[in-house]
Amino acid sequence: MNTYPKRWQALNFLIAGAFLSPLDYFIVNMALPSIKEAFKASEHQLQMVIAIYGLTYGALVVCGGRLGDLYGRKKIFILGLYTFLFSSLACAFSPTVTWLIAARLFQGIGASLLAPQVLASIKVLFSSQEQPKAVSLFSSVFGLASVIGQLLGGLLLSMHWGNFSWEMVFLVNVPITIICIVGIHFTMDNSRKESDSGIDFKGSLLLIFALLLLICPLIFGQKYHWPWWIFTVMISGVSLLIIFFRYETYLLKNNRPVLIDPTLLQHTPFALSLLILFFYNFTSGLFICYPYYLQEFLHQSSMQTGLAIIPYGVAFFLAPLIVSKIKQSTYTMIYIGLGLLIGGFTCTAVYFYFQQQPSFISYMTLFMAGLGHGTIMPVMMQTAITFTTKEKAGQASGLISIGIQVGSVVGGAAIGTLFFNLTDLLGFPKAFAIAIFMIGAVQMIGILTNIRLRKYVNS
Repeated sequence: MNTYPKRWQALNFLIAGAFLSPLDYFIVNMALPSIKEAFKASEHQLQMVIAIYGLTYGALVVCGGRLGDLYGRKKIFILGLYTFLFSSLACAFSPTVTWLIAARLFQGIGASLLAPQVLASIKVLFSSQEQPKAVSLFSSVFGLASVIGQLLGGLLLSMHWGNFSWEMVFLVNVPITIICIVGIHFTMDNSRKESDSGIDFKGSLLLIFALLLLICPLIFGQKYHWPWWIFTVMISGVSLLIIFFRYETYLLKNNRPVLIDPTLLQHTPFALSLLILFFYNFTSGLFICYPYYLQEFLHQSSMQTGLAIIPYGVAFFLAPLIVSKIKQSTYTMIYIGLGLLIGGFTCTAVYFYFQQQPSFISYMTLFMAGLGHGTIMPVMMQTAITFTTKEKAGQASGLISIGIQVGSVVGGAAIGTLFFNLTDLLGFPKAFAIAIFMIGAVQMIGILTNIRLRKYVNS
């Protein structure tokens, strides 16, 4: 019997806090036109409002997981909530767009402290029998965020609360963070340090700079039309990652504190799980191409665009809740999830290749793809943390978050670049169809990886 009776109550507040990270991504996208008008901001500045958040989050999330291992997940989670609270207020009351960009950087820091604590806490607080349900509940918030972010953003922007307009998309974070701070205080234990080792500051800096050199070119490559120096920066990032890995191996051999235990990545099942996580997050390309297609080609409003993504988001939300009740092997569920993704995106691509306007058929094909996304996400999270120990839960959770974040950035950049380059050659409908088809096609890598994963574990 689990000795921690308030684990399910604590999970509610952990999930609500983690919900802020994806919610902020979707809801701020809806506010960009209002922010542009308020500050007379350039396209580059608007891109930075979005990019700096994801960039900071992706670069620091492993450090956030490690801090949770060292100083207790409750303390670090509450620190993340306070950081997110005050940075959201700073965003809402920004006097200039430069101030807003700086405040968004601190929001990214807050998110990097929040997200890894949830998966790590699930690994520690829940029994192996309870973990699938807990992970499914956690995974469902990503689908819920995609729906609520679009709808709530449109609603808040259409309602004028005094002199506030775009500010409301940041102020909405305030009550959520306060509720979570109070809730976590009363439901989660003041965990002690799980390790007396220090922090690997050199390794942290190496990893942060390596990820920055990898992620920045992917975010800004389209803006600068992919010149040669963009690829040089990316190669430098890869080289720095190799140096980081060798440095961590050296520290481990000499019994010194490490940021990431290299044996985690050397454990083949965990590494293969990360690979599947990476490629299924190419689905981020949908959220770049679809809104642009609807607004620029079909001239739909932001509210119409938000409503159009609902079928995908609803399915994404429901699937993790359904998955926890299905009694099938992990590998079968991976095939089902990837199969739904491939089928959903392929059918959507075929539809838009011949039809320009979305209809009930396209909503159903996107619903199928959303079911695939919502199925594969909790299954892969659960699979990945299964291959780790409680002592390494924070590190593993951070690596999973990096896999998701970097996969989203790479997928968004690759699919987005393909789409924008093809629009001039083939026109919007065919360019969109090909881009969406590629999201489905890349999931075949996940199918092949799952075959290898199954063979390795069975052997």
